Amino acid sequence: MYKRLFCLFCMLFCLATIASARIIYQGNNKHQVALTFDDGPAPIYTAKILDILKQDNVKATFFVIGQKVTAEPDLLRRITAEGHEVGNHTYYHSKLTWINDEKLVDELIKTSLTIYEISGAYDKLFRPPHGTLTKAKIKTITDLGYDIVLWSDNADDFYHTGWGMRTPKSIANRVPCRIKGGDVVLMHDDSPQTSQALPIIISEIKRRGYKFVTVSELVGRPLR
Repeated sequence: MYKRLFCLFCMLFCLATIASARIIYQGNNKHQVALTFDDGPAPIYTAKILDILKQDNVKATFFVIGQKVTAEPDLLRRITAEGHEVGNHTYYHSKLTWINDEKLVDELIKTSLTIYEISGAYDKLFRPPHGTLTKAKIKTITDLGYDIVLWSDNADDFYHTGWGMRTPKSIANRVPCRIKGGDVVLMHDDSPQTSQALPIIISEIKRRGYKFVTVSELVGRPLR
Protein backbone atom coordinates (compact mmCIF):
# COMPACT_ATOMS: atom_id res chain seq x y z
CA MET A 1 0.00 0.00 0.00
CA TYR A 2 2.68 2.51 0.98
CA LYS A 3 4.74 1.58 -2.07
CA ARG A 4 1.79 2.44 -4.30
CA LEU A 5 1.27 5.71 -2.42
CA PHE A 6 4.93 6.60 -2.92
CA CYS A 7 4.66 5.85 -6.64
CA LEU A 8 1.58 8.05 -6.87
CA PHE A 9 3.36 10.89 -5.08
CA CYS A 10 6.17 10.55 -7.63
CA MET A 11 3.68 10.63 -10.48
CA LEU A 12 2.01 13.77 -9.12
CA PHE A 13 5.39 15.44 -8.60
CA CYS A 14 6.25 14.73 -12.24
CA LEU A 15 2.97 16.26 -13.35
CA ALA A 16 3.75 19.36 -11.32
CA THR A 17 7.16 19.76 -12.93
CA ILE A 18 5.95 19.06 -16.48
CA ALA A 19 3.54 22.00 -16.48
CA SER A 20 2.63 24.62 -13.93
CA ALA A 21 -0.78 24.08 -12.35
CA ARG A 22 -3.55 26.59 -12.90
CA ILE A 23 -6.88 27.80 -11.61
CA ILE A 24 -9.40 27.35 -14.42
CA TYR A 25 -12.73 29.16 -14.69
CA GLN A 26 -13.23 28.96 -18.43
CA GLY A 27 -11.42 28.43 -21.72
CA ASN A 28 -10.61 30.75 -24.61
CA ASN A 29 -12.29 28.81 -27.42
CA LYS A 30 -15.54 30.65 -28.12
CA HIS A 31 -17.00 27.66 -29.95
CA GLN A 32 -16.62 25.15 -27.12
CA VAL A 33 -18.33 24.42 -23.80
CA ALA A 34 -17.36 21.96 -21.04
CA LEU A 35 -20.06 20.22 -19.03
CA THR A 36 -18.85 19.12 -15.59
CA PHE A 37 -20.62 16.94 -13.04
CA ASP A 38 -19.85 16.89 -9.30
CA ASP A 39 -20.56 14.63 -6.34
CA GLY A 40 -20.84 11.22 -8.01
CA PRO A 41 -20.72 8.54 -9.02
CA ALA A 42 -24.28 8.13 -7.79
CA PRO A 43 -26.50 5.08 -8.10
CA ILE A 44 -29.16 5.43 -10.82
CA TYR A 45 -28.55 9.04 -11.85
CA THR A 46 -24.92 8.88 -13.00
CA ALA A 47 -25.90 6.00 -15.27
CA LYS A 48 -28.84 7.99 -16.63
CA ILE A 49 -26.57 10.94 -17.35
CA LEU A 50 -24.04 8.69 -19.06
CA ASP A 51 -26.82 7.25 -21.22
CA ILE A 52 -27.81 10.76 -22.32
CA LEU A 53 -24.22 11.82 -23.02
CA LYS A 54 -23.62 8.68 -25.07
CA GLN A 55 -26.80 9.14 -27.07
CA ASP A 56 -25.92 12.76 -27.87
CA ASN A 57 -22.20 12.04 -28.46
CA VAL A 58 -21.12 14.46 -25.73
CA LYS A 59 -17.94 14.19 -23.65
CA ALA A 60 -17.89 15.66 -20.14
CA THR A 61 -15.75 15.88 -17.02
CA PHE A 62 -16.79 14.16 -13.79
CA PHE A 63 -15.41 15.36 -10.45
CA VAL A 64 -15.80 12.27 -8.31
CA ILE A 65 -15.82 11.70 -4.57
CA GLY A 66 -13.40 8.93 -3.58
CA GLN A 67 -15.77 7.33 -1.07
CA LYS A 68 -18.48 7.08 -3.75
CA VAL A 69 -16.01 5.68 -6.29
CA THR A 70 -15.23 2.90 -3.83
CA ALA A 71 -18.94 2.19 -3.49
CA GLU A 72 -19.69 2.39 -7.25
CA PRO A 73 -16.56 1.21 -9.08
CA ASP A 74 -18.43 0.06 -12.19
CA LEU A 75 -19.76 3.56 -12.76
CA LEU A 76 -16.24 4.99 -12.67
CA ARG A 77 -15.09 2.33 -15.13
CA ARG A 78 -17.95 3.26 -17.42
CA ILE A 79 -17.14 6.99 -17.18
CA THR A 80 -13.57 6.43 -18.32
CA ALA A 81 -14.42 3.70 -20.85
CA GLU A 82 -16.83 6.05 -22.62
CA GLY A 83 -14.18 8.74 -23.03
CA HIS A 84 -15.10 11.15 -20.27
CA GLU A 85 -12.55 12.92 -18.10
CA VAL A 86 -12.27 12.30 -14.35
CA GLY A 87 -11.30 14.85 -11.73
CA ASN A 88 -10.73 14.73 -7.96
CA HIS A 89 -13.41 16.08 -5.58
CA THR A 90 -11.81 14.86 -2.30
CA TYR A 91 -12.54 11.54 -0.65
CA TYR A 92 -15.34 12.64 1.72
CA HIS A 93 -16.57 15.86 0.03
CA SER A 94 -14.74 17.79 2.73
CA LYS A 95 -15.04 21.57 2.82
CA LEU A 96 -11.46 22.80 2.53
CA THR A 97 -11.83 25.55 5.11
CA TRP A 98 -12.75 22.89 7.68
CA ILE A 99 -9.72 20.61 7.27
CA ASN A 100 -5.96 21.07 7.66
CA ASP A 101 -3.36 20.57 4.94
CA GLU A 102 -2.44 17.08 6.11
CA LYS A 103 -6.06 15.93 5.85
CA LEU A 104 -6.40 17.58 2.43
CA VAL A 105 -3.32 15.84 1.05
CA ASP A 106 -4.54 12.52 2.47
CA GLU A 107 -7.92 12.91 0.75
CA LEU A 108 -6.39 13.98 -2.56
CA ILE A 109 -3.94 11.08 -2.65
CA LYS A 110 -6.49 8.54 -1.43
CA THR A 111 -8.96 9.61 -4.13
CA SER A 112 -6.30 9.61 -6.85
CA LEU A 113 -5.14 6.15 -5.84
CA THR A 114 -8.72 4.86 -5.79
CA ILE A 115 -9.41 6.28 -9.26
CA TYR A 116 -6.23 4.74 -10.66
CA GLU A 117 -6.68 1.32 -9.07
CA ILE A 118 -10.26 1.03 -10.36
CA SER A 119 -9.99 2.60 -13.81
CA GLY A 120 -6.31 3.08 -14.63
CA ALA A 121 -6.95 6.81 -15.10
CA TYR A 122 -4.67 9.54 -13.75
CA ASP A 123 -6.66 12.49 -12.44
CA LYS A 124 -4.97 15.86 -12.85
CA LEU A 125 -7.93 18.15 -12.18
CA PHE A 126 -9.35 19.09 -8.79
CA ARG A 127 -12.56 20.87 -7.86
CA PRO A 128 -13.00 22.05 -4.26
CA PRO A 129 -16.27 20.99 -2.63
CA HIS A 130 -18.59 24.00 -2.25
CA GLY A 131 -16.03 26.02 -4.26
CA THR A 132 -14.23 27.05 -1.07
CA LEU A 133 -10.49 27.79 -1.26
CA THR A 134 -7.78 29.62 0.67
CA LYS A 135 -4.35 30.75 -0.53
CA ALA A 136 -2.69 28.08 1.59
CA LYS A 137 -4.93 25.33 0.21
CA ILE A 138 -4.35 26.52 -3.36
CA LYS A 139 -0.61 26.13 -2.84
CA THR A 140 -1.02 22.66 -1.34
CA ILE A 141 -3.20 21.51 -4.25
CA THR A 142 -1.12 22.99 -7.04
CA ASP A 143 2.14 21.79 -5.46
CA LEU A 144 0.78 18.28 -6.02
CA GLY A 145 0.34 19.06 -9.73
CA TYR A 146 -3.41 19.51 -9.91
CA ASP A 147 -5.17 22.17 -11.94
CA ILE A 148 -8.00 23.66 -9.86
CA VAL A 149 -11.24 23.84 -11.84
CA LEU A 150 -14.02 26.21 -10.85
CA TRP A 151 -16.80 27.30 -13.23
CA SER A 152 -18.31 30.18 -15.19
CA ASP A 153 -21.89 28.86 -15.55
CA ASN A 154 -23.74 27.29 -12.62
CA ALA A 155 -26.82 25.09 -13.07
CA ASP A 156 -27.70 25.65 -9.39
CA ASP A 157 -28.94 22.04 -9.39
CA PHE A 158 -28.44 21.19 -5.74
CA TYR A 159 -30.59 21.26 -2.65
CA HIS A 160 -30.93 24.60 -0.86
CA THR A 161 -31.84 24.69 2.80
CA GLY A 162 -35.04 26.64 3.08
CA TRP A 163 -36.51 26.29 -0.38
CA GLY A 164 -35.27 22.99 -1.75
CA MET A 165 -34.32 22.05 -5.30
CA ARG A 166 -34.94 23.67 -8.66
CA THR A 167 -37.31 21.88 -11.01
CA PRO A 168 -35.94 20.21 -14.16
CA LYS A 169 -37.55 22.99 -16.22
CA SER A 170 -35.83 25.68 -14.15
CA ILE A 171 -32.44 23.99 -14.52
CA ALA A 172 -32.97 23.45 -18.25
CA ASN A 173 -33.80 27.14 -18.72
CA ARG A 174 -31.04 28.48 -16.48
CA VAL A 175 -27.98 26.91 -18.11
CA PRO A 176 -28.52 27.80 -21.81
CA CYS A 177 -29.68 31.34 -21.08
CA ARG A 178 -26.35 32.04 -19.31
CA ILE A 179 -24.05 30.12 -21.65
CA LYS A 180 -21.07 31.72 -23.42
CA GLY A 181 -18.30 30.24 -25.51
CA GLY A 182 -15.50 28.85 -23.34
CA ASP A 183 -17.78 28.26 -20.35
CA VAL A 184 -17.20 25.56 -17.75
CA VAL A 185 -20.68 24.50 -16.61
CA LEU A 186 -21.16 23.28 -13.03
CA MET A 187 -23.74 20.50 -12.67
CA HIS A 188 -24.30 17.48 -10.41
CA ASP A 189 -24.90 13.85 -11.36
CA ASP A 190 -26.73 12.78 -8.21
CA SER A 191 -30.28 14.04 -8.77
CA PRO A 192 -33.30 13.20 -10.95
CA GLN A 193 -33.80 16.90 -11.72
CA THR A 194 -30.45 17.20 -13.48
CA SER A 195 -30.87 13.99 -15.45
CA GLN A 196 -34.28 15.20 -16.66
CA ALA A 197 -32.97 18.65 -17.58
CA LEU A 198 -29.81 17.46 -19.36
CA PRO A 199 -31.29 16.48 -22.77
CA ILE A 200 -32.88 19.93 -23.10
CA ILE A 201 -29.66 21.67 -22.07
CA ILE A 202 -27.58 19.71 -24.58
CA SER A 203 -30.06 20.27 -27.40
CA GLU A 204 -30.28 24.03 -26.82
CA ILE A 205 -26.52 24.54 -26.46
CA LYS A 206 -25.90 22.51 -29.63
CA ARG A 207 -28.56 24.58 -31.42
CA ARG A 208 -26.50 27.67 -30.61
CA GLY A 209 -23.51 26.16 -32.39
CA TYR A 210 -21.29 25.13 -29.48
CA LYS A 211 -19.25 21.93 -29.31
CA PHE A 212 -19.00 19.97 -26.06
CA VAL A 213 -15.50 19.05 -24.85
CA THR A 214 -13.75 18.01 -21.65
CA VAL A 215 -12.14 20.62 -19.41
CA SER A 216 -8.65 19.61 -20.55
CA GLU A 217 -9.68 19.97 -24.19
CA LEU A 218 -11.30 23.33 -23.46
CA VAL A 219 -8.06 24.78 -22.09
CA GLY A 220 -5.83 23.08 -24.64
CA ARG A 221 -4.19 20.57 -22.32
CA PRO A 222 -4.15 17.03 -23.76
CA LEU A 223 -5.53 14.12 -21.77
CA ARG A 224 -2.86 11.98 -20.11
